Amino acid sequence: CMHCYNTRHGEKIRFSEHYVNLLIVKGHHSLEVKKHEFLKVLVTGVAGIGKTVLVQKILSDFGSNQAHQTFDFVIQLTFRDLNLIDRPISLRELLLRKNGHLAREIDAILSRDDKLLIVLDGFDEFRHYKECEVEEFVTEPDQEAEVVQVISSLMQGELLPEASVLITSRPTAISHIPINCIDSFVIITGFSLAEIRDFFIRYFVEPALAERMFRCVETNSLMLTLCYIPAFCYIMCSILSSSDGFSSQTPRTMTDVYSQYLVALLRSHTQSRLEPLKTGAEIETQEKFSVVSTFLDKTSVQEQGCTEDVYSFTHFTVQEFFAALYYALGDQISLDILESKAGSSHELSTGYLDLFQRFLSGLLAERNQSLLSRHLQLGRNSRAEGYLSGLLKNIWSRCEKGVHILNQLHCFFEQQDSSLAQQVHPKVLRINVSNDALSPMDFTVMKYFLNLMDSNITELDLTGTNISSEFLRDLLPSLRKCHNLCSVFHNIFNILNYMYMFMVLLTFTQTSLGWTNIGDEELLILLEALKTNQTLREIW
Repeated sequence: CMHCYNTRHGEKIRFSEHYVNLLIVKGHHSLEVKKHEFLKVLVTGVAGIGKTVLVQKILSDFGSNQAHQTFDFVIQLTFRDLNLIDRPISLRELLLRKNGHLAREIDAILSRDDKLLIVLDGFDEFRHYKECEVEEFVTEPDQEAEVVQVISSLMQGELLPEASVLITSRPTAISHIPINCIDSFVIITGFSLAEIRDFFIRYFVEPALAERMFRCVETNSLMLTLCYIPAFCYIMCSILSSSDGFSSQTPRTMTDVYSQYLVALLRSHTQSRLEPLKTGAEIETQEKFSVVSTFLDKTSVQEQGCTEDVYSFTHFTVQEFFAALYYALGDQISLDILESKAGSSHELSTGYLDLFQRFLSGLLAERNQSLLSRHLQLGRNSRAEGYLSGLLKNIWSRCEKGVHILNQLHCFFEQQDSSLAQQVHPKVLRINVSNDALSPMDFTVMKYFLNLMDSNITELDLTGTNISSEFLRDLLPSLRKCHNLCSVFHNIFNILNYMYMFMVLLTFTQTSLGWTNIGDEELLILLEALKTNQTLREIW
């Protein structure tokens, strides 16, 4: 059966006992859904939102005959594994590479592709993700080609055209997936409050302990917001379980949480080394693998003719945190490179390093420099000031140009220094966070920045952000400072959204409500708002 490991050494529980339902919504409604039966499905969501866990749930349910029984076989391929292939390969060999036990059934599997579901997990990690618009397709399972050609042919239905394919990816890479091959597009939005509580109960098992730990988070609105992302919820529980609560400094950002997680892991590692050992041989083994087992999970992978142990971080976000930590501490990295990572001159339009940049910003903040110095005896980085200067210049520039700014706002938020807003004085304040399905944390970050800015907002672009009525209500003070244009194109609104939106029409000169499912009842509310409006010149 499938297991899910916790951070405490040797502890494991059944996947079915650990799994908590995820909130899943239909994707951007501008994507036309094809009329025939769904064959190709794209599942997207931010880092840590539960894409891989959803894949594990599908495999678990199929293996236990609880769901997906229309398929005879479900085979998972991870793009992280596909990155290791550097020679021409056929689909047959690709499927058997990690599933050698299917050698006798592979002919039947390939001949009945309508009964096959192939899961491609982690497209954003694929080193060839920008090259999927191939010119030559693979059409036969035994035809050898570069791995990107095989995968692209599979996704686009040129190879095993009747097979169902489920692809998971962070939003940063989905623009490189040929959109005409996708039949259904869904977004994982994480946990609701009820699911967060359920996760705590399943993690801590003891109801009284779970409730006490949940209250530690529930009383802190920021920590509760972070817990809407399952990976952060898991790490939060790990910190609480190892120290019976937070350290003296309550986490205020994502980097704070991961920094305390690092301290908790090291504390666990230290305790495990102090446990009495039986023999000298065990001492030697522990000395060799204790550090590895502290930070990495071990998985035994079956290869043809052998079994090998593969080590990986508990979650990919943990790897990104360690990458940022290494970068922040490395003496060999020049200040110029550090400043470019802040975005002063280096455009990272793909967003591939977004989370890395947020961690880096948080690690260079004063409070985390102090935490790591206290617990890990790590010296403070003298280049933090240079990084911060580059970040503020980048925010200033993006506000004036109106280019997408969400990741820079996250980096700003990680600093948790309200005085920094006094150093951002753009001639015009144009906030563009469009075309991303924003998470609760994204809205928290945006609200934090807007509340600190004294100047009026020239433009606020919320196009395609799936903004809810609750967050629109929370943004009302900022919306009242928006005198020119508030764009909410491509959002599915309920009646409350329109009520909050029309409450601030009195201050707008321009606004756009295109493709927002506005109906007769909403139009009546709009007409009432327009009767008293003295400034609005354009609405479309």
